[in-house]
Amino acid sequence: MRYLWFILLIFALASPVLASSGGKKSKKGASNRIKAEWTLKNDVIPEPKAQDQIAPGRLVDIPVVVVPISIDGRLINYGFVSIRVVLVKNVDAWKLRAKSHFMRDAIIRVSHEHAFGKAGERSLLDEERTIELVKAAIQPWIADNQLDHIELSSVDMLNG
Repeated sequence: MRYLWFILLIFALASPVLASSGGKKSKKGASNRIKAEWTLKNDVIPEPKAQDQIAPGRLVDIPVVVVPISIDGRLINYGFVSIRVVLVKNVDAWKLRAKSHFMRDAIIRVSHEHAFGKAGERSLLDEERTIELVKAAIQPWIADNQLDHIELSSVDMLNG
């Protein structure tokens, strides 16, 4: 009787393994795995702006900064902004890249004091004003004679 229970236990444990194809394609075609793919309305990935050919040694990328968007002092949205600082030639970008977390913190502080959004709009960023405020925020680390220009490499807004 023990042998019968032992054999039934082996078949019970082995049957799911034998039933699956392990993700490999069988001779008939598809495996037993299902892959679901769909894009929701709000899952559209924004395409980054076309960049000019700039030497990578002149770039300081500041990671995504989350900026609040408000109308009449009420928070209504968030903007996710990637900032690229382009330096003039002969400036050591590595020293400034090491300070990018300080620059990011300063930009976040400025974004809570001044509006980055367009007046009265809940899902638009005032890019000219944002660049001016970013330039003022990173002034302690990057002098005007070291800075070529500032780009907003990607801007994404929640659709609220």
